[in-house]
Amino acid sequence: MDRAVILGTFEFIGFSLCKHLLEQGCEIDGIHFGKEKDDALIHEKRLTIGRNANFNEKNYSAWIKSGEILKNDMIFIDIYDLYIRNDLPALREKELIEGFLMKHLALFQSLQVKIAFLLPIQWLKDISRTHSQLEDAIEILQENNISVSSFYMPVIYGPWQPKEFSFHQSIAKERVIISEREWIHDAIFIDDLINFLSNCSDRSLDESFLLKSSITGHWRKCADYLSLDYNENWSSPDLAIGKVAERTIQCSVKFSDGLEKQRRHFISLESPYGL
Repeated sequence: MDRAVILGTFEFIGFSLCKHLLEQGCEIDGIHFGKEKDDALIHEKRLTIGRNANFNEKNYSAWIKSGEILKNDMIFIDIYDLYIRNDLPALREKELIEGFLMKHLALFQSLQVKIAFLLPIQWLKDISRTHSQLEDAIEILQENNISVSSFYMPVIYGPWQPKEFSFHQSIAKERVIISEREWIHDAIFIDDLINFLSNCSDRSLDESFLLKSSITGHWRKCADYLSLDYNENWSSPDLAIGKVAERTIQCSVKFSDGLEKQRRHFISLESPYGL
């Protein structure tokens, strides 16, 4: 892959993916949602990227209006983080679907564009899905022979994990509140997820995948390591998996090492000298 467009380039997954692909020499159009606060954390992310000629930061509204895409572009749409932050309105779904996805069907075909939707596992059962038109849009894209993949993900942890997650709260020594938007039945380390997504981007998958960790009870192992107080009787709810294929993500590090990497990164951000 030579070029990618990332919607949500300063979100947790979007930024981690952006950073990885830049390190691989990929050219990135980084699209930031209009409601993202230009806070200290985003400033740190900009500093991390640095003056990279391969990175082009663009405003979400301006990018949708321009419809700027090139041949063989890989477009990642990070809905996962907006869901976790309870900020789905920032996606401006109608504008994205009608003003971009449906408007450029013929262009996607001729330029052989590939699109990947990054979604929370809860999307398979949550009311957010029933109020969303994304599923219909994805079907239309597929009917028009456009390569579309959807990835449904559990808790993702590691450096840059946002404050909405219990792992972050514990590491930050804050009061831990396990949100109903945190899928406590599985977890995947961010580096393993990004490597998987990067490898997938070089293939036309045209499928939906429920991603699961190779470690049984991964979230609970992390929670126990951090001494979190949680309901051990929580059972995993049934999901409307349907045609969604399960894909196991191999864990490259011990869960404790992954959490300690997240802790060191958090401490470095909190230090007066930053990263």
